[in-house]
Amino acid sequence: MTTTLLSTEQELSRQLGDYWSSTTTSAGDSSGTSLIDTALRVKPEGWITDEATAIMTSGTYDTVEREIESLDTETGTLVFKQPFAGAIAISVTYEIHRLFSAEEKKRACIYGARKGYPSIYKRIRDETLTVGNWLKNGDQEIWTLTTNADNWLASTVTAVKNTNTLYLTRGTSSVKLSTAAGYYYQSDTQIEDFRHLIGQTVTFKAKVHCNTASCARLGILYDGTNVEYSEYHPGSSKFCDDDGDNKPGDFLEVEKTIDDAPTAISFRVYHDVAAAITYVDDLRVTGPTRDKHYIGNMGLNFNEPSELFQSSDANIYDEPWQPLRTMEVDKDGYLYPWGGTQGYRLRIKGRGALNYLLSGAVSTSWTASIDLDAPQLEILIAEAAIYLYTQRILPNYTSGDNQTYMNALAYWKNELRERQSKFAMPQPLVTMRRNV
Repeated sequence: MTTTLLSTEQELSRQLGDYWSSTTTSAGDSSGTSLIDTALRVKPEGWITDEATAIMTSGTYDTVEREIESLDTETGTLVFKQPFAGAIAISVTYEIHRLFSAEEKKRACIYGARKGYPSIYKRIRDETLTVGNWLKNGDQEIWTLTTNADNWLASTVTAVKNTNTLYLTRGTSSVKLSTAAGYYYQSDTQIEDFRHLIGQTVTFKAKVHCNTASCARLGILYDGTNVEYSEYHPGSSKFCDDDGDNKPGDFLEVEKTIDDAPTAISFRVYHDVAAAITYVDDLRVTGPTRDKHYIGNMGLNFNEPSELFQSSDANIYDEPWQPLRTMEVDKDGYLYPWGGTQGYRLRIKGRGALNYLLSGAVSTSWTASIDLDAPQLEILIAEAAIYLYTQRILPNYTSGDNQTYMNALAYWKNELRERQSKFAMPQPLVTMRRNV
């Protein structure tokens, strides 16, 4: 389950006793300085505090917040210190915040998500890495752009992300090639480590699915000019190798020794028939021993896994996977597992700090969501409340105000301890021993 930033703010407001949500009953003035809601007529004098704000939650000015100047309890008219760009229409929903603004509460929720670690955390389970694979993002799982997977480029051919499970073999995505003849590739321009392959014999393999014969094949640019090709995929609309037997674990593959002085090195998937469709997944380049794997993009706390496993077979991924007990992690986020076997997959398990995400990226949008739900959300709420009241204990507030805030702060600190004892997420079993 996930929870949006807006939903978190609303729950925080309720627990602070600072939640009011309603709908306008008439249009405000054309200059945008007022809002009209007859439900406000029952509010007592002094209900609007010096810190009070209103934020629209629908309509033209959705998510726009303004400080409140006054409330006319006879007509239910709110007047703002700074006008909106136009009139607030009838039937628009809004919230009033009297203790802290919605923006302050948003910052508090984002802070609370991080501060709650390790009582609350992001569960991480990753199976994207293959021991000995020199390619980056060979499983086609990371797509910052829509035109190609991260660390990959397309020459002429159109490359898009595929999530249809019929056309992938690993993870949740593969690459679809179509529209024009060309190739999809990774080269030493993007991956400088490929220069360590000079003079070495390497094997390039991938799971390939194509609906047309003489279309899909692999290629190694080994000297900057010449390409060593694999056989063509048979065009059987299946994931299979060049003989078409479709045995489990079959790869299309090509082997070549990289030249001693290449001007360029590139590993390519060729799509030679424009009208055809090719799907590719689980791309690998193996050769000289490579026990270096980048995990700095997984979000692991200190880039350290709590558990590390390798698949029981290089090509068939049956359970149980074998635990690896020792590792090294350097400051640049590279993992060096001890005892890994070339061509076997890695399963990395651990935890990281929580963030609000929108389309996979950290975001402060009200629609961003966090991978957290009740009752663990109660810990985030308490951390957010502590943040808010801590900000209020400042020299520019009167001693009476400070005492009120200090009392509230003490309450929420005690509340946090109770919530942690009841709702904290279980701490993972740590089976790794780190060697530095």
